[in-house]
Amino acid sequence: MKILMKIKESLHPTSVIKLSRLRNKGHDRCLACTHPELKLDFTLDDPHTLRTSIDFTDSMTSFNDMVHGGLQAFVIDEAMTCALMGLGIYGATAELKLRYRHPVEVGPTAHIRVWVERRDRRLSEIKAELTQKGTVCTKAQARFMQLSLHP
Repeated sequence: MKILMKIKESLHPTSVIKLSRLRNKGHDRCLACTHPELKLDFTLDDPHTLRTSIDFTDSMTSFNDMVHGGLQAFVIDEAMTCALMGLGIYGATAELKLRYRHPVEVGPTAHIRVWVERRDRRLSEIKAELTQKGTVCTKAQARFMQLSLHP
């Protein structure tokens, strides 16, 4: 799965470092980051874009060999969380809405595009699209509350 993050604020190479530090500090047991079949990993493509990739497996399906919608929600939510960490912000999902438009299959790499629509003092509004073979399969929008990391 590839993640693209478009935001008004520019990311810098230090954003990947921030993301890595925050993931190691308070996010080190995250299932999406540590599960052997998921292990979402991010790289910086340009000043506004973070990427990761995943290939869904047979064990991630529901009926008719489609990738389970709950798993799609899980990895989209994780991508949004990591996008905020790239900005140096810890956040928790306050609301997540998804629209499943097309089945996601096992095999072809899926891609997620994530962008921060708006940030207030403690609230961030984020949108995402999961695509596969050039087709938008899942659209998501979420609101995240900024949190402090426990010492």
